[in-house]
Amino acid sequence: MEHDYPQRQPEKFAQFLKRQKMIFVVAFLGYVCAYLVRNNFKLMSKSIMVTNGWDKADIATLLSCLTISYGLAKFYMGALGDKVSLRKLFSICLAASACICMIIGFFHTSMIMLAILLILCGVVQGALAPASQNMIANYYPNKTRGAAIAGWNISQNMGSALLPMMIAGMTTMGWIVPKTENILAAFIVPAVLVLAFAAICWKCGGDKPEAEGLDSLRTMYGEAGESNVASEEEKSSLTYWQLIKKYVFLNPMLLLVAAVNVALYFIRFGVEDWMPIYLHEVAKLSDTQAQMAISVLEWVAIPGSLVFAWLAAKYPNKMAKMGAIGLFIMSGVVLAYEMMTATGAPNYPALLVVCGVLGALIYGPQLIVNILTINFVPLNVAGTAIGFVGVTAYLIGNMGANWVMPLMADGFGWFWSYVVIAALSAFAAVGYLVLAKHEAKTIKA
Repeated sequence: MEHDYPQRQPEKFAQFLKRQKMIFVVAFLGYVCAYLVRNNFKLMSKSIMVTNGWDKADIATLLSCLTISYGLAKFYMGALGDKVSLRKLFSICLAASACICMIIGFFHTSMIMLAILLILCGVVQGALAPASQNMIANYYPNKTRGAAIAGWNISQNMGSALLPMMIAGMTTMGWIVPKTENILAAFIVPAVLVLAFAAICWKCGGDKPEAEGLDSLRTMYGEAGESNVASEEEKSSLTYWQLIKKYVFLNPMLLLVAAVNVALYFIRFGVEDWMPIYLHEVAKLSDTQAQMAISVLEWVAIPGSLVFAWLAAKYPNKMAKMGAIGLFIMSGVVLAYEMMTATGAPNYPALLVVCGVLGALIYGPQLIVNILTINFVPLNVAGTAIGFVGVTAYLIGNMGANWVMPLMADGFGWFWSYVVIAALSAFAAVGYLVLAKHEAKTIKA
């Protein structure tokens, strides 16, 4: 019997569980490292702008080079991950990201070189999220896959929080002097650390269990090994492109997941990216107060995500319902955030609490997208599905927030910008409720 596998193959199962833990550690820390060599230019953009005498439009253009190339790369790099070694793809692209980061440090005075390097950075970074999630998906069965993906999702918050702390520490020690050309350390030091970890990923990362002489999830766990969206016969009879067409491009549930993710990315970047300007212009906060509010949002996102990770472990096939509840609450919190800041003199401690709740409700429900994406497709096209859902989110959700938020604010006032965010939160919640029915059918825990 399939569920007797641990008793029938105790040594092999023990070996699998050991590899399972190692795969998670590599995927998690590897993606923390990805952020240590992705956001360096954004964090140092003010110093680079002042040093070179550039304006905000120049910086916006350069940031768009990274955003667009990264968004597009998530799709074709995700598809590549379905066909090649995930371990090698992840390690090579992480090492390439580190090398590009170093080169950026030396060429931060050239607009053309920066544009080229940031495009290249986006291309290689586009492989890292799909590859690391795919590694986890191939080693975790239905019951624990959601919790593992949810736990992995926290890596982006840790990376986002660690890099500015590293740069601030180097600034304090005098390694970086803002508004001068002495900003090389902000690119070199993180890149050296990441390059060293890429070597560890090459040695310890993984592909599918079968590639390492282990048995498949289906063999070890039966129907509880992977989602029941496609039979073994269908997966073997259809070509790779036929599977992509059926389960990615023409899969109604995955298309709805992508639509929900577009809304969630608009919410995430609409709130976070415009928070510094909004809190300065409307709430009349100082730069330090606004930065503290952003920091609180990022840090509280970690325990908030852990709560959703715990829910994923407790209710492995009910995550869509949890996401819906969180997003309905989010609609109200967004409006409360706007109303308490619109007075121009908000209660600052209360504002920090609201920002923390926003962080938890932005990142918590968003990690459910990663879980559903993997669960709604056969595992051998999971990378393509992750990339497809990611590219739509960046090119529509992220770019939409960059343009719609300021246009709404200038034309109708900030209140209506946040009404749009609240409405999108409610839309995403309804989308999750629709997805919940399909999730219950396909995921056997």
